Amino acid sequence: SGTSSTMLRVENIRTKLITQRRELFREVAKTGEDLRWLQSDIESEAEERGQEETMVRLLDRLDGRAKAEIEAIDRALFKLGSEQYGRCEQCGKAIPQSRLEAVPAAAMCMPCEQAEENQAALRK
Repeated sequence: SGTSSTMLRVENIRTKLITQRRELFREVAKTGEDLRWLQSDIESEAEERGQEETMVRLLDRLDGRAKAEIEAIDRALFKLGSEQYGRCEQCGKAIPQSRLEAVPAAAMCMPCEQAEENQAALRK
């Protein structure tokens, strides 16, 4: 019954990924509501303009992060159930089960992810 436990694991991961995806969309939508609420509660026009710019910047940042996370989740959902899921996109080695349980959308093993982050930090 190795196949049925694998199928169960795939379904659990799929459920986790879809839940994370919904949460991200909810987070973005909630921020949109907060933005409208904040704009309606400000006294002077100058304050409103200042506040609006801040909120738009925050939304842009959140949308970028959320968009990247959603893209990673979509990629993981696409690969799920195939040989590609759970393999590092960088080095091709298997990503440890513990990492996949913690981060179901992980596309890289920890050493490759850290190397990537270090490279990104150097580029800044």
